[in-house]
Amino acid sequence: MELLILLAVLLTVVAVAKVLKAKELVDGFKDPESDPISPAEVKSNALGWLIYGIVFFALTAYMFVAWQKYLLPSSASEHGVEIDNLFKVTMGLIIFVFYLTHAALFWFVYKYHYKKGQKAFWFPHDNKLEMAWTVIPASVLILLITYGLNTWSDSMYPEVESDAVRLEIVSEQFKWTARYAGEDQQLGEATFALYGKNALGVATKFGLEDKMVENEKTIQILVKDSARLDSLIQHDWNQDEKFGEVRQSLKNYRTNKSRINRMLAQYDKDASKFDAGEDDQVINSDSIYLPKGRQVIMQFRSKDVIHSAYLPHFRVQMNTVPGMKTGFTFTPKYTDAEMNEVAIGEGRKFTGYILLCNKICGASHFNMKLHVKVVEPEVYDKWIASQTKFKEAYQ
Repeated sequence: MELLILLAVLLTVVAVAKVLKAKELVDGFKDPESDPISPAEVKSNALGWLIYGIVFFALTAYMFVAWQKYLLPSSASEHGVEIDNLFKVTMGLIIFVFYLTHAALFWFVYKYHYKKGQKAFWFPHDNKLEMAWTVIPASVLILLITYGLNTWSDSMYPEVESDAVRLEIVSEQFKWTARYAGEDQQLGEATFALYGKNALGVATKFGLEDKMVENEKTIQILVKDSARLDSLIQHDWNQDEKFGEVRQSLKNYRTNKSRINRMLAQYDKDASKFDAGEDDQVINSDSIYLPKGRQVIMQFRSKDVIHSAYLPHFRVQMNTVPGMKTGFTFTPKYTDAEMNEVAIGEGRKFTGYILLCNKICGASHFNMKLHVKVVEPEVYDKWIASQTKFKEAYQ
């Protein structure tokens, strides 16, 4: 059926093209001094534009109503209501201006179509009109921007609650790894210099010392390899690029050693921020838990390229950038079961909360997901208590 419709549309397009071509040939026989387009044709074109405008507006209005279900579902976070209100106000204003300006456009095309002997009114300037179409849009935009900035500020920088859940999400191609703050409610220091078996680079004293030992062993191996390759090159070995790779690796490991030494020196001055990581809990799973009704403070880092953490149900999104920390705050207001009831009431299907990467980051970008389960506080407390502390898991 769909194929027949497509063929019918194609045949119609071909037929119209042939008719226009025939008309073009007929017009070639007309008197060169006569108008190439008759007044009737001009009026028909103008009327066609008006009809097109009416149909266009009708279809646009239908689209807004019929496709409403494909927009984001109801917000599952407390601040999401304000985000949705901002979206509705902004879209309402855009749609109003769109209909107003385009209605005038289509009407003017029809009303002021070309008529022989009619001259256009020359209207060079009007100060009042210039002032009106400058001041009114500027005032509306200022109000809209102020409203948007206030909503953004309230959403991004709310007052921190004492029982807030603090966690860090680390992105890499193509997965997310979560780390929850322990009983001290503080996330410990972390650094890329410790990546390896310490997947998130949590910088505790034993983690720093262990990495230092590993670095020393690797440096000793690379020094021996460097001396051996240097000797081979002196005896006309033609693989000089291999020596360059070893030398660069040796330089990198020595630089990393310097970083770790600096952090160990910092530990001697202020051990608290390093010790804070000992009771952190790293979640090696494709799902995490969050408590309903408690503030969640999410911090982000990236191990490789730029990713984008997007939780559509909670109306939050933030880029995760190598070398810096980003984050956002929100408070879940529906458990999974409650959100499912909301979705059913809206005629939608709820498949669970999910953390997506919203920045194309490579071949498996589409598969970079982390399932988020919102549960009652007592269920969350039981789950988090069952997770292994970083110190215990590492050692």
